[in-house]
Amino acid sequence: MIATDTLAHNPRLRRLHADLAALRELARVSDFIAFTRHGNPPDRYLVTYTCRGLVWDETQSAPVAAECHEAEFYLHRDYPRRPPQITWKTPIFHPNILQGATACIGAWTPSETLADLVLRVGEMIQFRSYNPDDVLNREAAAWAEAHAHCLPVDDRPLAVYAG
Repeated sequence: MIATDTLAHNPRLRRLHADLAALRELARVSDFIAFTRHGNPPDRYLVTYTCRGLVWDETQSAPVAAECHEAEFYLHRDYPRRPPQITWKTPIFHPNILQGATACIGAWTPSETLADLVLRVGEMIQFRSYNPDDVLNREAAAWAEAHAHCLPVDDRPLAVYAG
């Protein structure tokens, strides 16, 4: 446990604790987002999404639906001035996500919370959000352009906040 006076004087520690609280709330209101955490306070999260996204099926030479996607979010020492490092852990077919590597998340501001980013990445998986001008996977970008009428592949809200 971290002493209260240490937490009060360290903005990074306050942010890490706030991000954990916000991510717990997001997981509570979502049927599609879960996570495990590492560190004290946590600076590494494995986020599991159970919404529909796409993976490439070699046997069909086409993308097919998949409902389990995992990404690791690492909150390095320059976080939140710079965005978290995202490493994609499961197969995915998306213009802005590269399996085994990273995701192009677009603009980042330090005021964006980890929970906001986790939600934004989930919307990317669903193809509710993608950037055809900043691609990591050109084949997925071409497919998305040709199949825009099929998108999003999942239009269910990732989180339902009472309000």
